Amino acid sequence: MSLLEVNDLQSGYGRIPVLHGVSLAMDAGEMVAVLGANGAGKSTLMKTIARILWVISGDIVFDGTPAVSLEPNQMTQLGLGYVPQEKNVFPDLTVDENLRMGGYLVKDGRVRVEQALSRFPILRERRSQRAGTLSGGERQMLAVACALILQPKLLLLDEPTSGLAPQVTAALIQSIVEINQEGTGILWVVEENPRDVLAHCARVYFLESGSVTRTDTGEGLLEDADLEGLFLGRKEQC
Repeated sequence: MSLLEVNDLQSGYGRIPVLHGVSLAMDAGEMVAVLGANGAGKSTLMKTIARILWVISGDIVFDGTPAVSLEPNQMTQLGLGYVPQEKNVFPDLTVDENLRMGGYLVKDGRVRVEQALSRFPILRERRSQRAGTLSGGERQMLAVACALILQPKLLLLDEPTSGLAPQVTAALIQSIVEINQEGTGILWVVEENPRDVLAHCARVYFLESGSVTRTDTGEGLLEDADLEGLFLGRKEQC
């Protein structure tokens, strides 16, 4: 059964389209990657699925529910978690306070906070530290942990490993793979470390100028001799 269906989607900022007829689908528990050069529309796609950006036309169906007219909080209630690349934690709050903010609406919030701390032990060591003083990798771990508090069916990740040290990147990728293996679907914008991520992806969508120009499996893309060329020159996107 499809967990997410995006059909002929056009969206952008105001009435200026960035996405032009994007369609993709993923099943429950899958890990799916979205690739593309700088400005291809990857972040726009994630923000639109999360219902942060207005849909010009097209459909989004999440877990059987038409979602085009839904608000971000309604998507969260349906089981969608979203981790943007930046501004994804409250910098003036402690690690513990960030996690408790994520769990204040659920009855077993304290239990879920402890589960999140167990998944990312470094956060337990930092739980009284302000999030704004964490390293880049620790902030990304905290952002993912906060999203997991609500036990989402689907987690949208907008390149969580960008700019991180290799050892931190490897640890974060492994944690996300484990989250997926436990049943959470992952839709992952990949800008760096493609080989480490694609090896785990059931399918991949390649965006170019706001349109899907290629669909493949992770394995199939890894066999492409020009794989590295797809990632050259990307540092930020719309």
